[in-house]
Amino acid sequence: MASPTKIKGEALWEIDDETLESGAEGFTAQEIFCKNPSRVAYSYDDVIMMPGHIHFGLDDVNISTQLTRNIKLNVPFVSSPMDTVTESKMAIAMALQGGIGIIHSNLSVEDQAAEVRKVKKFKNGFITDPVCLSPDATVSDVFRIKETMGYSGIPITDTGKMGGKLVGIISNRDTSFVDDPTIPVREFMTPRDKLSVAEEGVTLLEANEILKASKKGKLPVVNGTDEL
Repeated sequence: MASPTKIKGEALWEIDDETLESGAEGFTAQEIFCKNPSRVAYSYDDVIMMPGHIHFGLDDVNISTQLTRNIKLNVPFVSSPMDTVTESKMAIAMALQGGIGIIHSNLSVEDQAAEVRKVKKFKNGFITDPVCLSPDATVSDVFRIKETMGYSGIPITDTGKMGGKLVGIISNRDTSFVDDPTIPVREFMTPRDKLSVAEEGVTLLEANEILKASKKGKLPVVNGTDEL
């Protein structure tokens, strides 16, 4: 028998090498995946994870890994780049768990880029390059952005660009009951005087507190001259 492992002075029962090698008490990951001369492949149902003892705290566990030289994953999970598996929704779900989803290539280059943009724009801390519209834009412009980008919270500036003076915002609620696609944004947007905003230099924590207090879903950040 191998020398017993101890935790807090208490010896733990350990199996002998012969029993371990028989598979009765399980194989190690190295034995299954590395010492596999016949190159046997396993499906999900072929492998059962058995509990074991650790001699360190859970906070010391690190399962992060490098996917590429510059991309680090908190958990080693990657979803397949198949058209039935990974588009923006799967990529977002994987990212929220610490992994990554790779968008499949059975799309045009433009559509692939659109899927990536949806992922990149999902619940950003600060969106530093928001898509803006001018007050003269129409409902059809809002729907186009919603379809291509996946969201409908759009700041309205006097120039229709980032850096313009903030005059309002469009949310999904604002467009819910608008049927005419030619109606200009100025007629149904939430105007500036009804918006909660933060001043340039606000921290993410402070911004979140303002959102909680105002019970708003969007918080435009403006400078001293009310420019976005």
